[in-house]
Amino acid sequence: MNNKILNLSIIHLVVFLFFLFVHTTPTRFTFLNWNVFLALLPFDFAVIVSIVPSRLLQCLFGVLWLLFFPNTMYMMTDFIHLYAIGSDLSQAGQYFNYAILATGIFIGVGLGVLSLEIMTRAVFHRHVHLTYFSITALVSVLSALGIYIGRYLRLNSWDIFVNFHVVLRNIAMSMGYHMFTFVILFAGAQFAVLVVFHYGIRMIKLEQTQA
Repeated sequence: MNNKILNLSIIHLVVFLFFLFVHTTPTRFTFLNWNVFLALLPFDFAVIVSIVPSRLLQCLFGVLWLLFFPNTMYMMTDFIHLYAIGSDLSQAGQYFNYAILATGIFIGVGLGVLSLEIMTRAVFHRHVHLTYFSITALVSVLSALGIYIGRYLRLNSWDIFVNFHVVLRNIAMSMGYHMFTFVILFAGAQFAVLVVFHYGIRMIKLEQTQA
């Protein structure tokens, strides 16, 4: 338990230091603090699911995790903001801003990977390959839809609670080639990232148990 608290503290400390660095330096990408904060929430929700004994609380925070999980993978699309500094990366200011942007994106995506790992282990105590692939594929599709809603429809995770009819109306109005292509491609991208890290983590743990 002490190791778990230490690990969680280190993760939150690094995220806090990133917030502080972005807040105190002259970067164009101050929005990253908000995006990384939204990516931290599903990680924390997954941790809560893994430690609370109440089935009701597990279900509640499990739903919150699913609603906020797209905020982690959404950050893959933040590379679009490179246009603000240019892509030739020939000046020190460009290096600086690109490093901040990349750090925020990788932290956000990493929190998403970790949160899914925690959730699958909390819900499914026995690893079954078919179950894992099915759950990961479903989460990837739902997350890709959430990313589309956030990036192009400019809606947020909490709109599902406060503007549910607006969310449904905007999704219905946006159905078409553009949305379906985006969802398919980004679902595939997320699925690949999540599977590679999942089986990489399993391989490392297996080697540790055999050592």
